[in-house]
Amino acid sequence: MLKKIKTIIVDDHEIIRDSLVRIISDDQRFEILGTFQNGKLAYQFVEQHQVDFVLMDVVMPVMGGIESARLIKAYNPSIKVLLLTTFSDKKLIVDAYRVKIDGYILKDISADNLIDQMINCMNGDFILPNQIAHKLVSAVNKETSYDFNETEQHIINGLIAGLSNKQIAEKLNIGYGTVRNYVSNIYHKLGESERDVVIEQLKKIKQDMF
Repeated sequence: MLKKIKTIIVDDHEIIRDSLVRIISDDQRFEILGTFQNGKLAYQFVEQHQVDFVLMDVVMPVMGGIESARLIKAYNPSIKVLLLTTFSDKKLIVDAYRVKIDGYILKDISADNLIDQMINCMNGDFILPNQIAHKLVSAVNKETSYDFNETEQHIINGLIAGLSNKQIAEKLNIGYGTVRNYVSNIYHKLGESERDVVIEQLKKIKQDMF
């Protein structure tokens, strides 16, 4: 007998959780270990139990799917995390991609296709519906065209928020001199020397992504 895929379902809407349980339970390859209404409860469960697959909503109270996925993947990268989303979640789609999830499922997916995609995900495929593939690739390409690394992206968020270099250093828990060097490098990449001009350019880059 094949080992069943131990699965949890995470969504803040009970009717969606119940619907997903009915669909997935009909397939003998899966075993539903539990359902949860937010990402914090899901992560706490994963820490205490052997879980193979997490099917999780993106936007939830207490802790959303992206932060929960980040924690789950850090705890055990072998756990498959498939996020439920809608085409309107453009920024969230890109944010989720950065935490190394295993794919996205649109909420209007058919029952048969859902099971097929979950199996494909378990087999190592990255699940990406055609409706959002272009948006994801376009957004990631626009951001990486300036070769901003992860730390620079965090600093950019601080600059856009109006934080000083000292405040950014405190928020990111890195040295003031380090932040100053990163900021100087960002200025260089944009070909500007005035902070206000740089911030306006960075705001436009972020807006163009979505």
